[in-house]
Amino acid sequence: MDSNHKVNTMLIASGGGTDANAIMEAYSGGFIPNISLKKLISTKYGAGCLEKADKHNIETLVIDRKECGLGGFNRLLLAERIKLDCKLVFLVGCIVRVAPIVRVTIYNIHPAEIKNFGGDGMYGLTVHKRVLLQILDLIHRGRKSIDDRFFTYPTVHEVISDLEYDSGEPLLVGSVEIPKSIIYNAFHKKVSLEESAELLQKEVLPYEWMMLPTAVKMAANKIICNL
Repeated sequence: MDSNHKVNTMLIASGGGTDANAIMEAYSGGFIPNISLKKLISTKYGAGCLEKADKHNIETLVIDRKECGLGGFNRLLLAERIKLDCKLVFLVGCIVRVAPIVRVTIYNIHPAEIKNFGGDGMYGLTVHKRVLLQILDLIHRGRKSIDDRFFTYPTVHEVISDLEYDSGEPLLVGSVEIPKSIIYNAFHKKVSLEESAELLQKEVLPYEWMMLPTAVKMAANKIICNL
């Protein structure tokens, strides 16, 4: 693809970088030809995402959220966006509230459906706990049977506000069937809610890794079509 039709893209991560790695691996393998992956930004020093980016020869930068504060973080991020002329940003395991940037499209990966399981404080295991609690409540109230099939829906969505983070339109939604053993053991309290959420997270993550490269390609194509 002609470089004039590649969308300059940044990734922002805060932790181990498994979601970021899914994108970088696909990019390195030529699966996302419509972007130019300019940089991975980590919100803290020593995060595992930095090592993963190095392995894929992706340039990195640390903008430490604790060191510079939220306002300082967003100002430095804006300066980096201008420097690299990035039109697309993917938040992949980023726990910092990134403010909207003019002429930049920002997407976030959320481990469940955003309408009922998004909002303030909803990230990591908290999301999976809420999904399981809703299912257990439906079973306890007789609205559902423990033998029914249950699903959770990891979602890539646009970020349009740092105040209502999960309010943007979904770009790509996955459907993950929750193993019956997780529901059964949580319902009968054979396994704690915390452990059940960890098991559900392990089920969902591989779907996130499959979804993200496609979502990046879709997002970049939308930008190109609107040029």
